[in-house]
Amino acid sequence: MEARYYFEIGNYDKAYELANLAFNLDPYNRMAFTVMTQSKIAKEWINFIKDSDRYFKEIEKIANKPKITPRDKLKIKMLLEILIGEYKTLKSSLLLPEELKQEAKKRYEKVKKLYEELFGKRNI
Repeated sequence: MEARYYFEIGNYDKAYELANLAFNLDPYNRMAFTVMTQSKIAKEWINFIKDSDRYFKEIEKIANKPKITPRDKLKIKMLLEILIGEYKTLKSSLLLPEELKQEAKKRYEKVKKLYEELFGKRNI
């Protein structure tokens, strides 16, 4: 129950830790298994959001350079492709908070738009 509480308030690390502990004590504990699984999925969504923020800062640094080299363009392309691939592998779940999904989708749309502007649609 404590793990579920932490999941509900968005502390997915603590929820996963507690649910994993409960599951290890009782492998038939369905609530623990569900909370553990959903926390792991939520953490992947959060990681995507963090990665996209970090990569956009890196892209912004490159874009603010006086001259962008072909190597810089390739780095931008790789960063965007990593984010696109990461988003496409995220597992959806009805138990995830809608705000979390919307934040990730907003960042994905930004990534996709930038990629299309710089490198064209055909490459996605």
